[in-house]
Amino acid sequence: MSQARTSYFDQAAATWDDNPVRIALMQAVGEGILREVQPTKNMDVLDYGCGTGLVGLYLLPHVRSVTGADNSAGMLEVLQKKAKDGDCANMRTIRLDLEHDRVPTDRYHLVNSSMTLHHIAETAKVLAAFYDLLHPGGILCVADLDTEPWLFHAPEVAPSVRHPGFDREVLKSQLAEIGFKNPKDITAHIIRKPGADGVERDFPVFLITAWKDNS
Repeated sequence: MSQARTSYFDQAAATWDDNPVRIALMQAVGEGILREVQPTKNMDVLDYGCGTGLVGLYLLPHVRSVTGADNSAGMLEVLQKKAKDGDCANMRTIRLDLEHDRVPTDRYHLVNSSMTLHHIAETAKVLAAFYDLLHPGGILCVADLDTEPWLFHAPEVAPSVRHPGFDREVLKSQLAEIGFKNPKDITAHIIRKPGADGVERDFPVFLITAWKDNS
């Protein structure tokens, strides 16, 4: 994960939740996860690229625990304060970069990553790490942009972007090659906003779910 990405997100952390477009997106992703995989109170969740914990905190009442993982210390500090203020004893945080760090020994029943994958250069490596981090029978949820013409991000964010979204079918095939079962996709949300060229347009966000084999 690049230093450009880390420093931008550290600087943006304090006001991250002030953007209503971002709040609406993450709520839609959280609702999509509840609807598609129906998490339960016996599940431990890893929210990778958690940012300020918008999705993780949304899921928290429905699961046993959520671990928010991010490479940005600034984002994790905001999440830690939110968890403390909300008396969320079952929310914890870890600093983690799966492009460069070893895969932790902890295992989870659900791994979620929302709007993070397009910032990751070595996506295959990170998706394989997600597989390793899951218990047998565990669930992966990945939300990200459909392929777009490099117009979604503002100039200050652009240096941290590694992919202009993703082709859903290609990503599902990649997951199947890793060993995930039954990958399927829905459109979780559509963001309508001006692109970097100033033209207002729709940016669809998919949610792909897939399962690790029970064996």
